Amino acid sequence: MKGCRMKFPWKYFLTVILLVYIVSIYYIHSHVYERVAQLNDNYQNHQISQHPHVPPKQTLPHTRHHSVNAIGSVSFSSLKIAPDKTFTAWSKAKSSFCDDNFIGYDNLFAYLRNAYLDPSFSSGRLGGEAIESVLNQPEEKEFLVLKIGYFQINCKDDEVFKYRFKRGDHLVKWISVLRPALETTSREYINTLTIAVTRYEYANVYHTMTDWYNAFLMLVFFNVQSLSANILFVDSHPLGGLDTVWTTLFGRVVRAGQLQQALHFDTLIWNIQGYKSPMYHHDLPSIPHIEPFRIFFLRKHNIPDNKILNCDKLLIRFLWRRDYVAHPRNPKGTVSRKVKNEKEIEDSVAKLYPNHLIESFQTENMSMTDQLSAIVNTDILIGMHGAGLTLALFLPKHAGLIEIYPKYWSSDNAHFRAIARWRNLHYIHWQNVESKNEFTNHYTYVPPSVVHRLLSTTILNMCKAQKGHS
Repeated sequence: MKGCRMKFPWKYFLTVILLVYIVSIYYIHSHVYERVAQLNDNYQNHQISQHPHVPPKQTLPHTRHHSVNAIGSVSFSSLKIAPDKTFTAWSKAKSSFCDDNFIGYDNLFAYLRNAYLDPSFSSGRLGGEAIESVLNQPEEKEFLVLKIGYFQINCKDDEVFKYRFKRGDHLVKWISVLRPALETTSREYINTLTIAVTRYEYANVYHTMTDWYNAFLMLVFFNVQSLSANILFVDSHPLGGLDTVWTTLFGRVVRAGQLQQALHFDTLIWNIQGYKSPMYHHDLPSIPHIEPFRIFFLRKHNIPDNKILNCDKLLIRFLWRRDYVAHPRNPKGTVSRKVKNEKEIEDSVAKLYPNHLIESFQTENMSMTDQLSAIVNTDILIGMHGAGLTLALFLPKHAGLIEIYPKYWSSDNAHFRAIARWRNLHYIHWQNVESKNEFTNHYTYVPPSVVHRLLSTTILNMCKAQKGHS
């Protein structure tokens, strides 16, 4: 019609533009996602290629967590695992039997495929009882009696049964009861990686830390990307205050003494004995992956690690030892190496350093999460030689550790001096040499002037190091 102009269809035009935008975003997102997945696959393949000790023809299962606690997340790549000479030595000392169904490493630990456990070839207590119900229980009651056939594998090679572990290791007993698989009517199939552990001083945080560390090393050595596994306690210990930490760190925990049915494991690792742990070799200048283990432990407990050294306001913490019941053979809970004059020391240090924070704590009534929360914010930790000083593993990298020994306890016990060396902490110790400072019930009087001198030296070294890096 003359004089009329066609209106431009803006509504449809904008709809088309919007659709093109949505399609473009989807395409870009898909492309980026595929590229990231490809890079991740390349990285994991690279990781596996860097670990010749990972058994061939086997994809390690990614295990699930079963926990009563909230578990923090940590990725394998974030640990920044570097090549390690200990791992290389273990890998070179590998002995394989039974078509790779049994692989022993350096006579220290073993990797089993298609392994079986039959509880009918064992006897002993169930384990996991309340400590009050087993007071004064002999220690031998807390270990299972294993008979030939307890462990089984598919094998026609008699040589595996001649494999020898290190003297004094419970794995010597385990391999002595290992036999070719028998016909069993019913077995529960476990398709997740399982680490078998026999614990000894299960209520002692230092010795339990060696077990945790060993299990972590197994995950790293075998390149278990999920950083999780089932844990099998091959012992009969009662409930302990550290038991739940196993679940938080690794996943599901099973007590062998409570099993009623035979199990078939897709993959079973015989863990390094606690006393054979690299952590137990106190003279070593370093041990494998101690910093990644620290990161793993903290992140599994959801503990942030961002403490920055401020020499104008330090946090100095005293760790005091007190009597408490930890296991059946000490029903009165008596402990040694206690400080007689705790308050005098705290008050004098607070007066000497009014600008610093002075605090004290005892670990026996604290959860592991609360202990870690306290320790990662501590600049200087002071305490008597004792298992609680194992927490020095989780001190900030700049921190200091002051260790005190009574007259009756040898300073050759270097557990925590070694931890300080491995972590490059500022370490100093003092030992009482005067009998007049020793009192009944294992109390030691520590002169406040001694603590002042130890603190002064530690603060000087710590803050000098900070200036050197600034």
